[in-house]
Amino acid sequence: MEGVQRLVARSVEKMLDALAAVAVRGRMGEEVPTINLSLHLAQGVRLSGVLLDYLPREAILLASTRDGVLSRNETVTYVAFSSVVAVTVESPSVLNQVPFLVRPALSREDLLKHAERLARELAEQFWPSQSQLGGKPMSFEVDWVELDTEPGRRALEDALNVTAHALRLMGKEQNGLEGIRRISQVKFARGRQMAAALEGGIGKVSIDPSSPMPSAQAFRKGLSAGL
Repeated sequence: MEGVQRLVARSVEKMLDALAAVAVRGRMGEEVPTINLSLHLAQGVRLSGVLLDYLPREAILLASTRDGVLSRNETVTYVAFSSVVAVTVESPSVLNQVPFLVRPALSREDLLKHAERLARELAEQFWPSQSQLGGKPMSFEVDWVELDTEPGRRALEDALNVTAHALRLMGKEQNGLEGIRRISQVKFARGRQMAAALEGGIGKVSIDPSSPMPSAQAFRKGLSAGL
């Protein structure tokens, strides 16, 4: 889900342009993902197939598939661009491989500001009369070793958001407010997996950019286990 959340809105025209560029690279011999589309036409018709080519603002060339695989015997369909009102991408994960369609990773400076804002919002939510939790300032600290890369920063952003959500879930539980106020700091660092734990009042979140992001519930369990 986190990959889908990184996508940005583009016009149908510009989105098809970007995807067609990927298809062209495939025809040149580069290994690229197959782009399966469904075109929704103004007449209420839906056409599905693999994107072969796109002539900007004029025509779209689709090929039908059998079990998701192209063959020489499949049919092709030429579609007038003016008749298309919407496009569905059957496997949205392929869009993450098209930079034009994905929100850029936050910079190091932006992530530090984001971490500070999340910690401040938690303090204001669970101790509204002060910007403190249990008398100790809540802070998110980042160890940047092996994280200051685009994949690392993306994973860190996800980890910050999931951790903040997990802490909010903790705070809403019975006796959760007391527990969350015992956490004075959360540290984020490169690790071998995506996981959260609590040691001596300090939350520790390990980040592996190549691993899937766990749910907020999983992080909540990891952080509350040490209370």
